[in-house]
This record gives sequence, C-alpha cells and structure tokens, in this order.
Amino acid sequence: MLTEERQQIILEQLKIHNIVKLHDLIPLTGASESTLRRDLQDLENCHKLLRIHGGAQNVISLHEEPALSQKAAVHINEKKMIGQTAASLVQNNEVIFLDSGTTIQFMIPYLIEHTDLLVITNSVDNASMLADYKVNTFIPGGKLKSSTKALVGSTIIQTLENYHFDHAFIGTNGFSTDAGYTTPDPEEAAIKRLAIAHSNQAFVLSDSSKFSQVSFSRFATLDEVPLITNKLSEKEFSLLNKYTKIMEAK
Repeated sequence: MLTEERQQIILEQLKIHNIVKLHDLIPLTGASESTLRRDLQDLENCHKLLRIHGGAQNVISLHEEPALSQKAAVHINEKKMIGQTAASLVQNNEVIFLDSGTTIQFMIPYLIEHTDLLVITNSVDNASMLADYKVNTFIPGGKLKSSTKALVGSTIIQTLENYHFDHAFIGTNGFSTDAGYTTPDPEEAAIKRLAIAHSNQAFVLSDSSKFSQVSFSRFATLDEVPLITNKLSEKEFSLLNKYTKIMEAK
C-alpha cells in the first residue's frame, strides 16, 4: 500500500472515531508499527493530526466541545462496563452527584438496584433519564449549555456549595499525566471541582480513548481523584498507576 493510501485511511478513521490507536491501524493498513509511526509523524508535521500515547487524535482546539450526539455514539461497550462498575460503588440511602456526560449516563440503569437514593445532577439529559427510571433526583438551577445540556454558572455554584455528597461521579474530556483531568469549559470545570471537594469520595469516569487528550481547563490532578476506566494495556496501566488509583471495568 502506498504511503498516501495509508495516510488517507488514518485520516478517514480519525473523522469517524476522533482517536485512532496504532494496534487498530495495523490490520487496516497491513503496515508495521514503525511505518505507521512515521506516517503519524508526517501527518502531524502537516498539522493534520496530533500524536498521542499509542496513536493519534483529531486536531481540535483546547476549548472545542464535541457534540453530545457525537460522543454518545462512540465506545458504547466500554461506557456500559464503566457505568456498571461505578454504580456498584453506590450504597442504599446515599446522596450522590452525577456530572454531565455520556459515560455518566450509563450508570443510571444500574441505580435502580439501590433504595432511598437521592441523586443531584447538573445534567438535564441525566435528570430526564433518572426520572424515566424513577430515581429520586434534584436539579439545581443554572444556565443551560446547549452543547452538553449541562447547567453552569454562579447560581448553581452557590447552590452546590451548601450540599455534601457520599459519592461524586465526574466526567472528563481527557486525562493525561501532565495536565490531569481536563474539560473545555471553565464553568463546567468549576462545578466538577466543587462536586469533588464536597464529596466523601469522588471518581472520574472515562474510557481509555481519552488518555493523553488535553482540554483547556483542568479540574483535578490525577492523584486527587481515582479513575474508573475500561481495560488498559499493560503499558498504559503501568504509566497511569504511578499517578492515580485505577479501577478497571471488566
């Protein structure tokens, strides 16, 4: 296969998935890992992608927020496992905070197994789904973001400052050893930060495709909050385990 053909395949995969891994590109292109690394380097030099640990991601600005429908359509099996694992940590009679995000949503079907649960959420979509499952839910008021369907702003911050949670489950747009957990919007970052501070135990939920992705605003360092994710490679686990406690969903 010609270099141009391989690189076109890489760019087409990025359009679909936003992130591609070397081990997925090998069978698609029939090329060796070293050849693909050179392709990624060439494409990065042309500003067509950004290399990350074990692969590459689309070139997006630090403050760009992918559409909710786009995020909901990818890594569904991983998100289901992560959601089930996170929900298993919840006990009866708890007050928990659920952040906005498609991975967080996969917790909700498993919460019906718990009794006398109160859920606080800043996500309109999550609140609607919780109501469908007849889970006791409270939504603090705030400004509604159209892109993420999350409530943000000073009003919700003031409300959440008066609350405390047994558990907080937080979404993220990316996590890396250098930048920590990040999200494009500082207003959403402020809510995540506050929910973490006001919880007895917080967890960040993210599939492993977000490893090495960095957005504009950091809301926590890796060592501040444990990570619930899907099965990592040995190399990824070894690297991340130096910085944070990892719970792998299986």
